[in-house]
Amino acid sequence: MNKVCINGRLTAEPVLRNLENNNAVCTLFIANNVYFGQSQKANFLKVTAWGNQGKTIAQYAHKGSELYITGRLDQSTYKNSAGDTVYDVSIVVDHFDFGAKPAVTALDE
Repeated sequence: MNKVCINGRLTAEPVLRNLENNNAVCTLFIANNVYFGQSQKANFLKVTAWGNQGKTIAQYAHKGSELYITGRLDQSTYKNSAGDTVYDVSIVVDHFDFGAKPAVTALDE
């Protein structure tokens, strides 16, 4: 079984790329808080959404937007400029929902 259910807020604007085969892929990063009693830690996770889901996220989600994501872990490898093998792990979206909008402060207006 390979199933991930997570929520978090976007740490930056999502990046949408249109591929040569008329498919689209959206890459985004979300921050997810993990609590340990009174302590907490933030995880920063790479998320990939394909096709219409990616287009929808890129159009409507922005830095600070909350997303609820269900998907699967995917790992890829590549060689960097130094010739080292790099392992890249991301969550591939199967389903998502928008959460609460980020709070607006007086400085944002």
